[in-house]
Amino acid sequence: METVVFTIAGSDPSGGAGIQQDIRVFTCLGLFACAAVTALTVQNTKGVKSVYPVEAKVVGEQVQGVLEDISVSAIKIGMLANRENVAKLAASLNDTTKIWVVADPVMRSSTGSVLLEEAAWRLYQEELLPFIDILTPNIYEARAITSLDIQSVSDMEDAARRIYLIMEGKRRSEKDFGVYLKGGHLNGTDQGIDVFCSKNGIKRLYGKRIQNIHTHGTGCTLSSAICGYLAKGEPVDRAIMLSKEFVTKAIEAGFPLGKGIGPVDPLIFLK
Repeated sequence: METVVFTIAGSDPSGGAGIQQDIRVFTCLGLFACAAVTALTVQNTKGVKSVYPVEAKVVGEQVQGVLEDISVSAIKIGMLANRENVAKLAASLNDTTKIWVVADPVMRSSTGSVLLEEAAWRLYQEELLPFIDILTPNIYEARAITSLDIQSVSDMEDAARRIYLIMEGKRRSEKDFGVYLKGGHLNGTDQGIDVFCSKNGIKRLYGKRIQNIHTHGTGCTLSSAICGYLAKGEPVDRAIMLSKEFVTKAIEAGFPLGKGIGPVDPLIFLK
């Protein structure tokens, strides 16, 4: 029987991020992917031009339609765009405390476009965060969540601990949980250092800093890989390590597409 995962995220018509990349990652891991679309974006390799959120009622109906019919092992949440979608999704996840939930908060694109309104994050923290097992913010998102000025790996650790404590105070599940803080935007280091905070404390995840400008979809790839490995039955710490390796190889294989920043390529695992 197929292991099924479910991505709830925005659509990237250029194919490098969003549900298109999520499905690609899941396929590379040998998983069957269901998908609910939360927003249509107008974007290409040069950036995001427009975002058109899907009506919250439709988002909720997509999610309920899948969950009432199909046995899902893990859910990945990506871009939600607005508070209405956050509220509707939170209401739709009431019966999922035994399903792994991995979320990439997706607040801004790498070119600065707003992908989650500030008011929506406050609601996200109150209503959706209690269902999330692994949160994967980047440095910009961690700054927005914690109001900390993150300039070093030590600062990353402080931010990850703070977010972990926020999550701890809102838990509705007994599953392991944690914060994976991505360090790709940290300046002044010659390594790709991420930080993972869990019940076992802080762990630094080291990797080489890859000199490749084609990094579109890195965050989507990482969170989907974590979701996929958890669905396959890997313990949290091993899923985190495997996902770090997965995204590193995908970045190495990133390729030029269009006239801007091309996508990372998880298909390297199939080639």
